[in-house]
Amino acid sequence: MSDVTVGERRFTAVAALCGAVVFFASIPVFLRHFAHFLDGWTVNGVRYGFAALFWLPYVLGHHREVPTGRSIWRDALRPAFVNVIGQTGWALSPYFSDAAVMSFVARSSFFFTVLFGFWLLEEERVLARRVSFWIGGMIMVVGLLVFYRGGIRLGATSPAGVTILLGTALCWGLYSVSVRKYMAGYDVRLSFGVISLYTAAGLEILMLIFGGWGDLVGLRWGEWGLLFAAAMMGIAFGHVLLYRAIQVLGPIVTEGGLLSIPFVTVTGAWFFLGERMGLSQWLGGAGIVAGSACLLVSRRGGSVSPLEEAEG
Repeated sequence: MSDVTVGERRFTAVAALCGAVVFFASIPVFLRHFAHFLDGWTVNGVRYGFAALFWLPYVLGHHREVPTGRSIWRDALRPAFVNVIGQTGWALSPYFSDAAVMSFVARSSFFFTVLFGFWLLEEERVLARRVSFWIGGMIMVVGLLVFYRGGIRLGATSPAGVTILLGTALCWGLYSVSVRKYMAGYDVRLSFGVISLYTAAGLEILMLIFGGWGDLVGLRWGEWGLLFAAAMMGIAFGHVLLYRAIQVLGPIVTEGGLLSIPFVTVTGAWFFLGERMGLSQWLGGAGIVAGSACLLVSRRGGSVSPLEEAEG
């Protein structure tokens, strides 16, 4: 392969990573906007309904391409169940926390991924002997405490918001590890597609039970367009771009790029929602990102792919 071709592939991969960062960073802004006129159950149901329609053709065309003796529909049940809980918490978060708070705390899911990895994956326990893991964990915990204290003082979040976001991050950490444990050997796109279909079904049921889905009847076309855009950007297209970045750049570099997501979210929340962060939030947020970077370094050579983390 020529140097020009290699350079073009890397340029395309970097562009894909930048696109994924922007798409994932936009979701808290979208959700905060929807919170003014729709409940979280309904927003979740509609967004994942659109995502299910996107992934359905791929799943139908490739669902038989699985290892002999295995069933992807059975193996996907447990990670999908955890994902339903995590996505429910994520959709309820904008009613209690600002977009920037959501995005920064979402990065802490990487810490929970490592902790659950200790429990469920024997090969992950080697991290306990790495100094960078303990440094990263301590920095992240301190960063979260400082961030939440500043956020509550400024009214950017609340005790309920803190609880929901930490619960969501915990679920995403468990989701990442369960995907690695139960979906190993499957094509990542097929895995994500099947899990998305299961997740959509669960969220549709929750919407019908708890949601005010009757409000959708009077929704303007522009808002329908934004719901569709949020579904495609955060659940469908964002992950397609992520696949491309990982194929060329690798999981470590890609995960490092994803650490910029909260800062892009802050910019979008300031521009579109008029949200601001205080000094203590900036300091705490920097600690969360720095802690994530240390954890990433500690996992070099054996990290979970970013594809296994829920961003939408």
